[in-house]
Amino acid sequence: MTNQEFVKFFIRQKEAFLQEYKESNYKKALNWFERWLQEEKVKTEEDTAAGAAGDFDHFLDEVLSRTQEILRGWGIKMVYPSSHQWLGLKGSWRCIKVFDNQNVYYRIGKTRPRKGRYQGQELLVLDLVMDGQKKQVFLPLLSRKKEIELELGEVLERELPKVEATGKYRFKLLLPFHLFARWETELTSQKLAGFILVTKKALNKLGVA
Repeated sequence: MTNQEFVKFFIRQKEAFLQEYKESNYKKALNWFERWLQEEKVKTEEDTAAGAAGDFDHFLDEVLSRTQEILRGWGIKMVYPSSHQWLGLKGSWRCIKVFDNQNVYYRIGKTRPRKGRYQGQELLVLDLVMDGQKKQVFLPLLSRKKEIELELGEVLERELPKVEATGKYRFKLLLPFHLFARWETELTSQKLAGFILVTKKALNKLGVA
């Protein structure tokens, strides 16, 4: 039985019930429950429709366009060639360039961690990528991680030690995947723009430009 069918069934049953118990105070409670069912139905259908309204790539395109607009207002130039055009990465990811240094850049995409506290959860992920830049960039920035988190108001994750051992160094901001399901492009853009602004200021102080 679909949500719509259930609501219709409930309304019919409610009317039959009230015919039998006309003098009771049940009507108000049943009307409240009906209203709640209608609201929950609308919410569910809106979430489903939003996720189906466009695919994840379209969602990222909207987020990046809005993020670029926000950063432009802050005097930051951002370009975002697709991952297929730049670095040849596969999957639903977008790379973001704000530095002349090609080895330091940002990414946005989705992930489902196989280990750790987020194991098995599908998440949106914002990455600051510093692969191969351990001494020049990663370690100096790591010493300022707490300051960055305080200014950002978010906790940043790192790669697992065995991943960092291969020379892959990233700071990650993990976001709930329902931002995509509900098509929350504005909130996601604000999160991404803030992440770039705060970390870029710290990287600029380290000489990354």
